Amino acid sequence: MKSSYVVFVHGLMGWGPNDLGGLPYWGDAPAQFAPRFRTHLAKCGPLNSVHDCACELFAQIVGARIDYGESHSAQAGHARFSRDYAGRGFIDGWSADNPVILIGHSAGAQTCRMLQYLLARDFWGVGSSADWVEAIVAISGPLNGSTLAYRYCDEEQGKPKLLPSALVAGALAVVSALSSVGASRLYDLHLDHWAHEHDNGEAFLRRLDATRFVESGDNLGFDVTLHGAARLNQTMETFENCLYLALVSSATREGRFLNLPFLSARHRHDRTMDLTMRDSAAYIATRPEFSAPPTPDWGSGDLTMTLWRENDGVVNTISQRYPFIGRAHPVGGEGIFGFEDRIEPGQWRWHRLDEIFGRSFDHNDAMHGARMKPFEKGRREAQRELYRKIADFFAAFDASRDETIVRRQIV
Repeated sequence: MKSSYVVFVHGLMGWGPNDLGGLPYWGDAPAQFAPRFRTHLAKCGPLNSVHDCACELFAQIVGARIDYGESHSAQAGHARFSRDYAGRGFIDGWSADNPVILIGHSAGAQTCRMLQYLLARDFWGVGSSADWVEAIVAISGPLNGSTLAYRYCDEEQGKPKLLPSALVAGALAVVSALSSVGASRLYDLHLDHWAHEHDNGEAFLRRLDATRFVESGDNLGFDVTLHGAARLNQTMETFENCLYLALVSSATREGRFLNLPFLSARHRHDRTMDLTMRDSAAYIATRPEFSAPPTPDWGSGDLTMTLWRENDGVVNTISQRYPFIGRAHPVGGEGIFGFEDRIEPGQWRWHRLDEIFGRSFDHNDAMHGARMKPFEKGRREAQRELYRKIADFFAAFDASRDETIVRRQIV
């Protein structure tokens, strides 16, 4: 691998290193990459669209003012420019010869993919290409959306049913439950391009409600629906020189309540699932039914509702493997660790976390969630071991490929 840089990208309602009194979103993950890799923690808008988050990510890596693009901004109805990271970039001399490894959790995985797509188009006019990203690791990523989103979005179009102010209130409530500090004081919503956040409280929310935040579809609520994911997958590409690794989480099991034979079987949460996710896990396991199909080919193959019931409390397990809704992307197969000699760039490989560790992983167990379960023996160490495995994989990948090439030539 050329890269010596790893950038971590949070997902929906996630936070950066300066939010929530320093509560680590990524838990112990970054430390597992030292000293081989230099790590950076990105901060994107927790409710911003995948496109906007990718623009924010680019600005932080290269050290520049956030530019959402003239055409995109005009169409969405928000300002083109936002914060300025000049002189504070993560990487000096970012290029195809000095690329980055991106690790995205949840919707952060889609942000990573969108960044690479925009780089391939040279969206910011800096001479970029897809090869500026050497690898993307998607952890519990809604690569094909999550049916949980329809709790808050309509089933016909996938657009949020709530006003932006209600979405903000929901985000603050979620992160407050994870933190000992007041989220409204220490949680950066990063919505400057929609409404000035110095208009605190009700004034800010009124200004936000007056925007086209919901109507335009330029928000993360829409992007994590199946409707939104299909649109993203039709646009974004899987590039031939990049490694794509997906780590899949699951914390439900199919069974009957109290094993009563007269009750129908359905997916129920594992006993180790975080209490805050059990209600959402039940929603994914039973709803929605979709009165109108979210995509034209819904109802066949992997797009069958029964296959979308297994979940990690937030994202359907089937959605995390590789992008397929909207259009097919190249797939290399199952297995990452221990399968290094079979992995080729330009194809998606996936590995279930429960198969790696012999225990279930809910949506946040690979991140800060491991710290939230101090009484569950071995959970925090499993999180550390996961990222050590990822770091070791990248450190050894080239050697493994060279050995495979030599063996093939001998044969």
